Amino acid sequence: MHSPFSLSTLIPPEALGSDAVTATLLHANRVILGTEKGSLLVFDLSNASTSISPPSATLVSKHEGFCKKAVDQLGVIKELNGLLCLSGGDLTLHSLPTFALLSSFSAQSRGAASLFALSTYIHQPPAAPPRRSNTSRAAPMAPSSPEIRTTLALACRRRLVLLAWIDGAWQTPSELALPHQIRGMAFDERKIVAGFSTGEYGIITLPAAKAAASEAPSLGELFTPTMPAVEKAKAIPAGLGGLGNVMGLGALGGLSLGAKKLEKNGVVAVPRAGKGKAKDDGGKSSDGATSGAWLWGKEWGWEDEEKEKETKEGEVLVVRENIAIPLTSSGKPRTSTPSSIIYPSFTDETLVVSPYIISLLAAPPPSLAPGSSSSSTSLSPSLAIHNIDTLAPVQTLAVPPPPISPPSSIAEGSDLKLPDPAAQQPFTARLLTVASSSAQPPLLLLTSRPPPGSASAAAAAPVEQTLWIVTMKSWQSQIEELGQAGAWEEGIRLVRRSGANGGMDLPPPLLRRLAVLHSLALFTEHRYDLAIDAFISLDITPSKVVSLYPHAISGKLHIEHAGHEELFGGRPQHKVAAAIEDEIMRKHEAEEEEKKRIEEEKKKAPASPARKGKVAAAVDDDDASSIRSGIGRLKGKASWIKDSSDVLEQIADRAAIDAERQAKLDAKRYATSVDELIRYLTDRRQKYAQALATLLPSARPAPSSPRARASGAELLELPDEPLTNLSPDQLARVAQVVDTALFKAYLATKPVMVGPLCRIDNWCEVEEVEELLLAAKKYQELLDLYNGKNMHEKAVKLLRQMADDEEDPEEKVGPTIRYLQKLGADHVTVIFESSRWVFEADRAAALEIFIADLEEVESLPRHATMAHLERIGSDVCITYLEHIIHTLGEEGSEFHEKLIELYLAAVHRPNGSGSDEAYQKLLDLLESSTSYRADRMLGRLPSEDMHEVRAILLGRLGRHEGALQIYVYQLEDHATAEEYCKRVYDSDASMRPTIFHLLLRIYLRPRPSHPLLFGPALSLISSHASSIDAIEVFDLLPPLVALGDIRVFLEKTLRRSGERVREGKVVRSIGRAEVDEEEGQLVDLEERRVKITEGRVCPQCHKRLGNSVIAIHSPRGEVTHYQCREKFQEMNS
Repeated sequence: MHSPFSLSTLIPPEALGSDAVTATLLHANRVILGTEKGSLLVFDLSNASTSISPPSATLVSKHEGFCKKAVDQLGVIKELNGLLCLSGGDLTLHSLPTFALLSSFSAQSRGAASLFALSTYIHQPPAAPPRRSNTSRAAPMAPSSPEIRTTLALACRRRLVLLAWIDGAWQTPSELALPHQIRGMAFDERKIVAGFSTGEYGIITLPAAKAAASEAPSLGELFTPTMPAVEKAKAIPAGLGGLGNVMGLGALGGLSLGAKKLEKNGVVAVPRAGKGKAKDDGGKSSDGATSGAWLWGKEWGWEDEEKEKETKEGEVLVVRENIAIPLTSSGKPRTSTPSSIIYPSFTDETLVVSPYIISLLAAPPPSLAPGSSSSSTSLSPSLAIHNIDTLAPVQTLAVPPPPISPPSSIAEGSDLKLPDPAAQQPFTARLLTVASSSAQPPLLLLTSRPPPGSASAAAAAPVEQTLWIVTMKSWQSQIEELGQAGAWEEGIRLVRRSGANGGMDLPPPLLRRLAVLHSLALFTEHRYDLAIDAFISLDITPSKVVSLYPHAISGKLHIEHAGHEELFGGRPQHKVAAAIEDEIMRKHEAEEEEKKRIEEEKKKAPASPARKGKVAAAVDDDDASSIRSGIGRLKGKASWIKDSSDVLEQIADRAAIDAERQAKLDAKRYATSVDELIRYLTDRRQKYAQALATLLPSARPAPSSPRARASGAELLELPDEPLTNLSPDQLARVAQVVDTALFKAYLATKPVMVGPLCRIDNWCEVEEVEELLLAAKKYQELLDLYNGKNMHEKAVKLLRQMADDEEDPEEKVGPTIRYLQKLGADHVTVIFESSRWVFEADRAAALEIFIADLEEVESLPRHATMAHLERIGSDVCITYLEHIIHTLGEEGSEFHEKLIELYLAAVHRPNGSGSDEAYQKLLDLLESSTSYRADRMLGRLPSEDMHEVRAILLGRLGRHEGALQIYVYQLEDHATAEEYCKRVYDSDASMRPTIFHLLLRIYLRPRPSHPLLFGPALSLISSHASSIDAIEVFDLLPPLVALGDIRVFLEKTLRRSGERVREGKVVRSIGRAEVDEEEGQLVDLEERRVKITEGRVCPQCHKRLGNSVIAIHSPRGEVTHYQCREKFQEMNS
């Protein structure tokens, strides 16, 4: 899938010399090589972990005669700073870097040691128990210091010697007898998994760290793991590791497990997947996305911690011949598939460099090598790299790498002579070595071959040796390479399996990018709850999250599935689409090949009933296994099973059942995803509300304010940042996305929640949801939404459409009337335009829009409303004006005059309907109102009729004589004329002496064309004698008047005159009495005296008054100093 490792020359043959290298060690940038003659070569390693310059090694020192025999194995005890050397069956310990001998373990090995293994770990001893005293309570337990424990297991034929150090201090060694010789072993904490020469394996349990010193290690029962079947007769292409199927123990006979002992039965330690430490980013990252904490949290979908709690077991890799099997430290194989690796050739050496298994494969025999026998590449060793978790092949490296050949055109046109591969001796590779301090790259590998010109590989001539270094690409490069193939999750798992260093080596931007892509993978895997939690933690902008959903929810944000990865930081959409197309083509080709294979088998099969039954069963099994690929495959296969109607019917039934089951599953997943989306959007809604609340009121956008619509591409470009970091405009866009998607999500799964959301302030884009609400018949919710967004024109249009479906007149116009009544003065244009069709439908009910007892209705501009209603009709305008004048107390002259004009028009209406009522209303208004201009109204009157109206207007203008003449001459209504005089007499003091005299003059001095009205005149002076001057009456009366006719007037006049005289006397007497009373009081005050003696003191300051100026206080006559008067008054007030 990708190429994480590369092989390059580290030490050329000329630097290694002629002595065969038998052991290698890489420690602290030092390469230590042991030779067959017992010498040590020490090289300094440079640029091992950088990609700027190639690695290089420089010879530092050479120690001749370091050992008497060939060096078999090298190791380092870091805590002792010592070098372990196994040579000639004995083990010695030397100091670094002087290589001086520190100790020899020949007494323990007895010259029989064949290999050793090291284990170093930190042990935390239990805290010491507290000491109690008689006088004080027990002190708290003090924590103990951790210990560094090193254990060395030394295999000596049928003995296992265990050497131990605690914090560098030598411990008493222990020994364990073994049934067979050990061919390979590896530590896993306090256990050793050993592979014996018989092909069996055993678990050696070491004493616990807190056990007694007398406790000895123990060997469990030997076991043989289940091995996969291997087809040795069939060649497997070099570099392609097959994944075996498991078989029973009976198949082990072909694996050299008989009486012959195995020379190799390797056991390789598998480092436990450590949980990396998050980098400290100074508190800048609250979610851990840039610090790498997300690589380990259970909330991100990782379940390793739970598995570790359940198992608490390590893992080793057992390698035999061309098979590698992972086992737990208790000897159990993996339950996952595949559970083993089958290599194309025998395995010489294997190492685990987490997360990879690196195996050195021997060159296959020429009889099994594919291709031409002259190909040296196919006969060379190779490095096979597999994933330790999936056991899938990752990379194959030829050892040594093939030389780069020039193009054929250059080679043919030049004298360049290329080496003949057939003439070269084959390479052998060995000593695959990883760093001693940590099982991490780089690795060392030694190749050797006889020098050119030697007779054979077995000749005694010195060998040509080369030390190679295997380096690994940076995690960033590996992840990018995997990402280009769409395997982002695979890259993330590699980083997790590598432990702490992998996550810490990645830059924060890449860590965040991987976290975002991992959250997308969680969503794609239908783990919606974890995906939504990740989106919230990463502050993914809501537009991207919404775009993952179908068009019914995402709307203009919708992006095809192939574009999701690019949106979240992955491959471009065209590459993803091309990869999907390739995958479909591969599946199609595989299906076609399978179809051809089945057709060929059918042709070859005999036409026997038994065979037909088998074919039908094969067809049934084949179609049942591929039914999820679609009905198209069924149609393709039906061409050759058309005679098997029963089988076809069964397949169709299965297809229907599977389709129904899949539909239910898809519906359940969809509902779950929408519910999680609602949770995400609700969280974002709270967050953007908090962010908006922190803005200044002047900069804070409002939900109902108009805003230009943004395209889907613009919304998808919103940054993935905390909402508090966004600008006000970006916050508004985020709020629009959140509320619009929330509307659609509620409509999809929780329709009852749409109403409450419509009735509160929201940022929903109406254009995105109105069609959905209409389709769902959520008319009231849509009206509430329109109202909240001030889109009243659309609301009224919807109400009119709803009215067309109603038959009840009240239900037709009622909702519209109630809606318009609540709009208020800010939307008067909408009210006027929308009220027209309501008036057409129900004129009386429509008036409630303008005269209802509501605050919003009363706030409407009255001038504009009057003009609008006048255009509708004079009758509705009259009703409106009567309402605002009589009910609301409007005093504006324009409204009163308009009502008078409308009354006048109604009185003169040709059909005469309602004229009497209008005339009476006109008179009442003229009498009661004072908010009109009488002269203007007088000019509007016709010249021949409406005398009462004219009389009232003349009276308002102060032309009382003209008004009285109309009552007397035109109307001949003397009672009304008399009432008119009474009103003027009571309301206008200036007209009291003359108003009745004016009426009497009209009666007694009529116009030439009118008779003398003596009877009404006598009635007037009899009724109002006290209000008319008698002298003026006598001047107006005719000379010859009977005394009896004016007797009543005279009596009342005389009686009133006497009353006035008596009233004057009484007033005069009362006035005189008051004057006398005041004068008496004054005399009393003037006669009042006080006596000041020598002993009289001031009641305020308590000092003698003496000859000081004094003040006398009423009413009791207290005497104080003049300067003490104010304080005395304040004290006694």
